[in-house]
Amino acid sequence: MTLTNATKKVFSELEKRGITLEKLNTLEMFARDGTWQTTFYANKVKTLEVWEVDPIWEKDLEKNLPKAKIRILDSIKNIQTNEKISKFDLVMIDNPMNIYGDKNKDLKNMYCEHFDVIKNIYKIINKKSIIIFNVNRHPFDYEKFPIWKNRRDKFYRNKDTGDLTQDFLFNFYEKLFKKINLRTLFRFSIDRELNNRKDTVYYFVYKLEKL
Repeated sequence: MTLTNATKKVFSELEKRGITLEKLNTLEMFARDGTWQTTFYANKVKTLEVWEVDPIWEKDLEKNLPKAKIRILDSIKNIQTNEKISKFDLVMIDNPMNIYGDKNKDLKNMYCEHFDVIKNIYKIINKKSIIIFNVNRHPFDYEKFPIWKNRRDKFYRNKDTGDLTQDFLFNFYEKLFKKINLRTLFRFSIDRELNNRKDTVYYFVYKLEKL
């Protein structure tokens, strides 16, 4: 399955579940140049705002997503510190794998996957919203990245984070959302695997309601 097909499958499943894409005010985090997945759904949603930390991609974003509101900023820092942040009906969290962020920081204090986003997701969603984020069930060459492994072990509170089951992950995130007063209305996942590699990344999709 290619990423484009996986993205199509996600939005097809949302429509089957009664979601009207044309009504959704949407945010794409970690947008890069917008071609990875954003251009596929950009004209299907009501509004689109994209965040990208690297200004090198701004011109490409303007070209590829002419109707979008483009903001060059640190997505995670913005969520953590902005008190007047906008709310969205759909949030796409196309998070990188491994450790990333300000390379001047100690590696232990850099960002990791979606872990630094998901705990604050309630700040940027409406009463009922959909969030889509990447989960790596089988990291590739995991033993070469001990800091990444340590971050995953702590986040998932699991000693075997190199091979996480779907059932474990569904239950883990549902409990995580419940702790921050978000109820799961529905959930599903779509395999993003490329070239049959073992480092399988999935789209995890949750419709959430604020309690």
